[in-house]
Amino acid sequence: MESLIQNLQRTIRALETLSEKKLPEADQVDELLDQLFQQKIDLVNITISSSSPVYQQAVQAMSQAAARVERAVKEPSRIGDAVPVVYDAVGKLAKLLNHVMP
Repeated sequence: MESLIQNLQRTIRALETLSEKKLPEADQVDELLDQLFQQKIDLVNITISSSSPVYQQAVQAMSQAAARVERAVKEPSRIGDAVPVVYDAVGKLAKLLNHVMP
């Protein structure tokens, strides 16, 4: 679970940095931040096996999202490439949460 939360936090930090840059995608960035903050809160309240396929998919997706958004921080013109990857990670994390939450 630690790996997932670390990648989630990396993604949040990078999105916060991008949010301050007033890019055209600012609304999408803010929406993603809202979703990720809520998912982070929800993650703290669950327990799941790290060998679960749903967990593994979420970890991989969030790792990719973190890397893409961190790249976009260095090159803001790449934010358009990063946003869909983050949306995908949010979806996979939602699937994980739905899988384990009542």
